[in-house]
Amino acid sequence: MRLALLFVSLFFLSQTVLADDLEAIYKRLVLARSLKCTFRVGLQADWRSGRLKTSPISSEELVLHFDVIDVKKGTARLIGNIGASNVGVMLTPSHLSFMEKTDISNLNFTTVFAYYEKGTQNFVSVTSRHVTMLDMPLPSQHHGSCQVWE
Repeated sequence: MRLALLFVSLFFLSQTVLADDLEAIYKRLVLARSLKCTFRVGLQADWRSGRLKTSPISSEELVLHFDVIDVKKGTARLIGNIGASNVGVMLTPSHLSFMEKTDISNLNFTTVFAYYEKGTQNFVSVTSRHVTMLDMPLPSQHHGSCQVWE
């Protein structure tokens, strides 16, 4: 009986510690005013044949820097590889997302999760590009991580 009580007590204690850790990670994300994100693994979709064909994107390292993040106003400044633009920001109970509409009306979405990449304090992240070129959809998705940039 004592062993069972000890097990139950340890279980609830570990859940409290885990919840405290998750809360601290989330708070760190919410308070970040600048995030530098690096994406190394990507997948490109090709619809030219009328059927989905995917291929890995291996030659490109994509770096996105979200600066002047204001969660309350829902705004940030994106500094990318071909310029800078203002983007929208949406906060949920588990992540922070950035939404960009490019000058040619393509949409890009980046989500930074309140979850660390193993062994680091970098947030797990994904970015999706919803691109149309010459009336052809050419979407892609990249996976990586973001670090708080101070």
